[in-house]
Amino acid sequence: MKRLGIGIVGSGFNAKFHLQAFVAVRDADILGVWSPNTKHAEETAALARTLGVGAAKAFPSIAAMVKDPAIDAIWMCGPNFARVANFEEIVDAVKGGAKLLGIACEKPLARNVAEAKRIVDLVKQAIQAQKISAATEILGLIEERIPAAHLGEQEKALLSKAKQSLYSM
Repeated sequence: MKRLGIGIVGSGFNAKFHLQAFVAVRDADILGVWSPNTKHAEETAALARTLGVGAAKAFPSIAAMVKDPAIDAIWMCGPNFARVANFEEIVDAVKGGAKLLGIACEKPLARNVAEAKRIVDLVKQAIQAQKISAATEILGLIEERIPAAHLGEQEKALLSKAKQSLYSM
């Protein structure tokens, strides 16, 4: 079974608390840390390695961490005032093709209802982007493996309709 690769956003108390908790977690490794303070990101990555919870490295940006194929999920442990901007960067990376299985968010989700609604909207956008990406891959495989000559008119029409509906989302 593939181990889950985790990226941590943040390098303060909450991030370090989560790192210590990962000592008791099976089948997951902390592989990345991002903080706006590079020195703190490097120190937190070093702590993860010292604790034996993964071969963590510091990343120069959230987007770079999200785009790394070894990172499967993000743990949001940064400060509340940066939460929306952090989610925006994650979603932009996902819309650009990065793939994530999930995002865990240290409480609170946001500082107020408006920010919480914005984060929920961003997560919905990320989910939609990943659905489109997965569907595009599936349609590509169908076209690659089944020559058009082997498809009847009904199958060709369904394939065409599926592609059109994907690109109109």
